[in-house]
Amino acid sequence: MANPFTVILVRHLPTQGNRDKKYIGWTDEPIITGMKTKKITYDAKQIIGSDLMRCKQTADQLFSGVPYTENANFRECSFGEWEQKTYNVLKEEPQYRNWLDDPRQMAPPNGESMEAMESRVLLAFLKIVEQVEHPIIVTHGGPIRFLLTKFANIDKSFWEWEVPHGTVNTLHWDSKEAVLEGKRCMSFSVEHLMENERM
Repeated sequence: MANPFTVILVRHLPTQGNRDKKYIGWTDEPIITGMKTKKITYDAKQIIGSDLMRCKQTADQLFSGVPYTENANFRECSFGEWEQKTYNVLKEEPQYRNWLDDPRQMAPPNGESMEAMESRVLLAFLKIVEQVEHPIIVTHGGPIRFLLTKFANIDKSFWEWEVPHGTVNTLHWDSKEAVLEGKRCMSFSVEHLMENERM
């Protein structure tokens, strides 16, 4: 008999660096205070997520009192020396322009390639699926785009996915085994917890 399996992916609430359109990968910024979010009613016993402050604070706001397990493998891509810089600051640099053409293979100076980020996120994700029933994972835009590209039942490329801050993506499979075998989910839904947040 089928034993349906659900994974919930939550993108953290925005930081000031996000609002300023800076590259905020491993920079440990807090979320902007005082943001209003919709009430969510998941029966959560444990939240797993990135060890960065913005994910922990988001989990605390959305799932107050639920234990949070930090996992650094769910961090955003590291932008190295480009952290806290914007496109306008970097756009004349040849290495940056080359990276824009091939971010999967190329890495920012002292940062990591998208491929390296995807590898660590996938390993962490499959381990959590093995260990936790119906996990809720609070993470960043890059990891969520990658997981949707790999597992959603809609065929889109990495950059085609819109994952605004405060978005909840729910993926349903017919079994845990289907996830571990790398199969795409049976159905998928999105909920926006913030109004007018499209980043």
